[in-house]
Amino acid sequence: MSSVMKNSATRDALLRRLSQLARRALFGTLSETYRTCGRPGCRCQQGQKHGPHLYVSFRGPSGTTTGYYVPQALAEAMRGGVAVWQELQALLRELAEVNRERLWASRVSRSQRQKTPRRKHGSSPTRPEEHL
Repeated sequence: MSSVMKNSATRDALLRRLSQLARRALFGTLSETYRTCGRPGCRCQQGQKHGPHLYVSFRGPSGTTTGYYVPQALAEAMRGGVAVWQELQALLRELAEVNRERLWASRVSRSQRQKTPRRKHGSSPTRPEEHL
């Protein structure tokens, strides 16, 4: 199989996978925190803090970092969605490389088709009748 056809099959597979993953992708950086409460005599006052509490942070449209708390019931889905986001980024890099290879291959094949001799810089095309 030629490299162009192989790249085409690879590209199609990447596009299908990207489409599947895009439905579950969630953007952000996960962090877990442990906290103390204000209740006197609570176990957290002796060092056994409450948590982990999951948070997602990300850079918002204005360029500032923002975030939100993730309820425990959604923690697993959020972790999965962020992992999918990271996989999407890796697949997009791979797709970009395949696209670059296709672009270079099309450039080479076009130049091979155009086997016309190149004129020297500054010369003009001449017709036989102009030399008479």
